[in-house]
Amino acid sequence: MPPSVRRIRRALALGAAVCAALAAGACAAAPARPGSAPAAHAAHAQGAAPAASATVEQLAAALGCTAELGTQAEELRQGACATGQGAFRMTTFAAEEGLRSWLAEAEPYGGFYLVGDRWVVTGPSADALAGLRERLGGSVETGDAHAGH
Repeated sequence: MPPSVRRIRRALALGAAVCAALAAGACAAAPARPGSAPAAHAAHAQGAAPAASATVEQLAAALGCTAELGTQAEELRQGACATGQGAFRMTTFAAEEGLRSWLAEAEPYGGFYLVGDRWVVTGPSADALAGLRERLGGSVETGDAHAGH
């Protein structure tokens, strides 16, 4: 099995674990505190370009690839694909609160996120997400480096 397929499957498994945590209410019930990731994101996003809601398939098409669908739950859908720039993961949410909770859980692990209206795309670098941002809008965010733990 090619390494890119293994990475995509690993990413989908991680997404399923995050989905399970959200479904169990592990982080969805916590209110945003000043300085927290959701509060910081909201402040950052005020100057972001508008980003219309999109499906996993539309996000993948904008990247120029076909999504391999993973998690398909009532609260979120996930898919992954690879292009010449690397592996990408797309997640769409039924509600804005689900997106905020997902970001709060994901950003401490680092990474690059293009955040739109109830969707997020993770990619190998901010540069890899720049073209997608030009087509769809949204804001590029960088998660904290996961070091010292």
